[in-house]
Order: sequence, then structure tokens, then C-alpha cells
Amino acid sequence: MDTEAHLHDLASRVQALEAGALITDVTTTLGIIHVADDVAQLRNEVLQDLAALGDEVAALRRHVAVLSSSIPPRNHAHPGHPHPDQPSDS
Repeated sequence: MDTEAHLHDLASRVQALEAGALITDVTTTLGIIHVADDVAQLRNEVLQDLAALGDEVAALRRHVAVLSSSIPPRNHAHPGHPHPDQPSDS
């Protein structure tokens, strides 16, 4: 079940519980326990996804660092300073 469908299912169950859909106290308690378990499971899935995303970002940063270190630096002439390849006027 994808995350969006899972959240929709949880929201529907919470709305039914809040509406007091003529269910017994035992059923309500079991429903709340079930919803709490689902929320905890969804939280763990989100934490795992965030950890994986952090790993991907770290790998991307390493890759960019390797690529940028392999590019030779460019000599940019600053205003008022001649480029090293150009003869000076003095």
C-alpha cells in the first residue's frame, strides 16, 4: 500500500472513530490500538525513507566533489590586473 493510500485509510478510520459510529468500547479501544500501530509503522517507514534520502544526498555530494576536483581551475583576470597570458602595458 502506498503512503498516500495508507494515510487516507488512517484518516478515514480516525474520522469514523471520532464520529462515534455506534461501536462498543472494546472495539473502539482495539481500533485506536490498530490506528496507533499503523501510525508507528508509517513513522518508521518515513524515517527509513529519510535516512535513505540522506545517504543519497551524501553520495551526490561526494560525486560532485570528485567531479569538481577534476576540473582544472580557471585563471580569471581581476579588474585592474592583467591576465597572466597578456603582456603588461608598462
